[in-house]
Amino acid sequence: MSLSAVGQRCVSEPEPELGLGVVETIGSGRIAVAFPATGERRLYALGTSVLKRVQFREGQSLALRGDETVVIDRVEEQDGLLTYVAGSRRIPEAEIADVAHAGGPLDRLMAGQTDEGEVFDLRYRVLQQQAKLRASPVRGYLGGRLELIPHQFYIAQEVTSRSLPRVLLADEVGLGKTIEACLILQRLLSVGRVKRALVLVPESLTHQWFVELLRRFNLWFSIFDETRCLDVEASEPGENPFLSDQLALCSVDFPAHDETRFAQIIAGEWDLVVVDEAHHLAWSPDPTAVGRSYRLVEQLAQRAPGLLLLTATPTQLGREGHFARLRLLDPDRYADFDRFVKETEAFGAVAKIAEKIVEQQVLKPADQRTLKRLFNRDPSRLAEHLGALDAAKPGAREALLRTLLDQYGPGRVMLRNTRAAMTGFPVRRFCPVPLAVPEEQGSLRARVAREIEAEELGRESELRYNFKDDPRLDWLVDFLQAEPTRKVLLICRSHRKVVAIDAAVQAKLNVKSGLFHEGLPLVQRDRQAAWFAEPDGAQLLLCSEIGSEGRNFQFAHHLVLFDLPLNPGLVEQRIGRLDRIGQTEAIRIHVPYLEGTAQAPLVEWYERGIDAFRAPLHGGTEYEHAFKARLLELVARFGHTRKPPPTKEVEALIAETATFRTALQAKLKQGRDRLLELNSFDATQAGRLIERVREVDGDLSWRRTLKALLDHFGVRVKEHEEGDVFLDADHAYVEGFPAIPRDGMLATFDRGRAISREDIRFVSPDHPLVQDSFDLLVNSPRGTTAFGVLAGDEPDIWLEVIFVLEAIADSRWHVDQFLAPQPLRVLVNVRGDLPEAGDWDAQTIAETIRAMPIQRFLEQPGFNVEVVKALLEHATDEAEPRAAKIRLAAESRAQVELEGDRQRLADLQKLNDHVRGEEVALAAARLAETTAAIRGARLRVDAMRLILVGG
Repeated sequence: MSLSAVGQRCVSEPEPELGLGVVETIGSGRIAVAFPATGERRLYALGTSVLKRVQFREGQSLALRGDETVVIDRVEEQDGLLTYVAGSRRIPEAEIADVAHAGGPLDRLMAGQTDEGEVFDLRYRVLQQQAKLRASPVRGYLGGRLELIPHQFYIAQEVTSRSLPRVLLADEVGLGKTIEACLILQRLLSVGRVKRALVLVPESLTHQWFVELLRRFNLWFSIFDETRCLDVEASEPGENPFLSDQLALCSVDFPAHDETRFAQIIAGEWDLVVVDEAHHLAWSPDPTAVGRSYRLVEQLAQRAPGLLLLTATPTQLGREGHFARLRLLDPDRYADFDRFVKETEAFGAVAKIAEKIVEQQVLKPADQRTLKRLFNRDPSRLAEHLGALDAAKPGAREALLRTLLDQYGPGRVMLRNTRAAMTGFPVRRFCPVPLAVPEEQGSLRARVAREIEAEELGRESELRYNFKDDPRLDWLVDFLQAEPTRKVLLICRSHRKVVAIDAAVQAKLNVKSGLFHEGLPLVQRDRQAAWFAEPDGAQLLLCSEIGSEGRNFQFAHHLVLFDLPLNPGLVEQRIGRLDRIGQTEAIRIHVPYLEGTAQAPLVEWYERGIDAFRAPLHGGTEYEHAFKARLLELVARFGHTRKPPPTKEVEALIAETATFRTALQAKLKQGRDRLLELNSFDATQAGRLIERVREVDGDLSWRRTLKALLDHFGVRVKEHEEGDVFLDADHAYVEGFPAIPRDGMLATFDRGRAISREDIRFVSPDHPLVQDSFDLLVNSPRGTTAFGVLAGDEPDIWLEVIFVLEAIADSRWHVDQFLAPQPLRVLVNVRGDLPEAGDWDAQTIAETIRAMPIQRFLEQPGFNVEVVKALLEHATDEAEPRAAKIRLAAESRAQVELEGDRQRLADLQKLNDHVRGEEVALAAARLAETTAAIRGARLRVDAMRLILVGG
């Protein structure tokens, strides 16, 4: 029966957990269906095969709204709508309970529609694996093609465990913020807490993010630009193009500078918004000076429950810039800039106490006075902590530190890991290249000075780059010729400079070089970067400054800094393209410069003044603010005088900078950075999470089930060396088998293998192939009925029933964590018992039962639907007490965990105004909704096998 009338009841086969739907509207080639049990609403194409009309039959029990159940005597139809008659009552289908299910297996069995026993057994195994994987605490953390790096997984767990994931991810360059954001995305999407996600990035990183999401995490994001929007509007006039896909990726500047697109993307109903390189969002206390991109993100942040901001340089634009990022996350908490400044100045005292606790130092009376001042909202709790500390109780220091960080640490809104607390980074080797200026090229001194001034003051259009006779080019050509196999990344200020350098190199040497600059289309940039990554691809990649953000070139080990900008933060970002966790070799930073020109003191200032080449730089903005004007004066003097400034003057500037560096490092160590480090990583928790991921990686049961499932559907699985498999769906019984390309797929179940061979797909329980293959069987009638014969001394009839205990709830509450759809197997005979059932587990029956056509059995006198109904009732009576125990245990786990979370947040909110009221309310709502869903979980008959004993 087709869906053709408003009010008809139906079920979504891919999403049975939604309960029964009701047709709301039909028109314009679409059908709108509401699912009252979960509050969801879906749009489908008219005639879609995923929606099935629900019709109950005579003799079946029918659940009504209000927990009443009746037995159907007959069914009437008028204008496409059904009326069920039970005695004198006439029940419109609209009154059916929203969590009721059609009795499909019983109908199929009595109609003689059965499958082979192997399919029945496979279905049961798939249901068991599905339940296990959906309830797994590491669901969503398994699918990334990446090393199991502890701090990245800790960040992902910390963020996704919150009711409102709204944080600034500010790990230092090279620690993997993009991976952390993708892990968070994959986890929230996998468990259903996020359905619609938007990723906003600088234009230059659009395709890199697309590839990273797809290649590493199997997340297909649609790239939105003006062309795509116009195409959507042409095919669906009047529709908001940003509603056409659940997962969207676009340049932040695209909608920010177009009024129409600005309004459309704001109306996109996003659950989570991710913004990369968030330090580029321009904010000012003056509302008229706030940038368009900032306004866009601000309005998105007001509507989306989740917000992730990514930046390796949170203070690059100073305190005002940092404050601007934080107010996006929590505008109520960060409403006053002056208050924010005072708080940041007080973090030094908090960090000092925290450091003493970590280092197991004795807290002196002055420290205790500081604690009393800090704990003025809850002095009794402080007394408890100090008493436990004095008594040397186990865990006393940890408890005090946790409370201190909870109340005063910034970890509720900002997470930042630093290299100082991590391992796995390469050694940096500074390779200065001083080059003499030939006497006949004396004008180079003035030309270099003009070049630096123009680039720093935004007057680059005044320059005419010509590097034909530049000694730096001669050195570069010799360097490339000396070892043609090494990969060399060169970064300079602008695309005009890149083009000029490339022309000069090609005039002297036939070398394979790639270009990466803002003057190229995005696709071409990505192709050039990919060519550079290939072993036999480009030897040299010439990048403008856009290559210094977000890109990962850690396969290269040589970096050439062709110029040095007066913003040290940019230099650190350049180095960060190679200096990344997981880099396999020492990286060599080559700085060619012309002696006697303005470049020489700049190299000395960077090397001896701020130590920028041998160790990671912190506080780049502070150096720029303190010294840029004086450096520009120094540069100008090189350009306007024949002799360079006195050496003493340069040495004095370098000495002053070194003193400034010492003071700045001490300030950063004492202040907020230490608090963030303590709040942003817990090695013990991270270790437990990674161990669970490794356990699933090594679990063979889900792999065996997947392979059996693929074999059932006719997908050819060819074993290769190293454990790889080639999956060929050409001869599958399902056209367009999900997640397998038409030309097949080379895959591996081994994480290490997948990391070393990016051309091989990594299949984990999070991979779409696993989920889609499971759903393909479970959401179909395959294996829901079977019939067979067992040898026995006494004739009997058994019924093997697979129930599924399901909790109907909105996926955002993640009820699966406590009660995933749970299969229950029950075996009964016509007497309502089966004393020897313990000897007949699923595997034993599967190995012993003999197939037989059911039609002849159904024709036997005395056998009818009432016999099967009686068996089913016996099975239900057996299953219900077991289901009740499962519900009780699940509710108990939920109460303990969710009530603990709610209470902790409520208590914390009284002391720390970083905890938002919405977060506490959501925690309470999740507890209530989860508990109600578990209590209301019902048994559904998923499959049944009729067994003739002794026949």
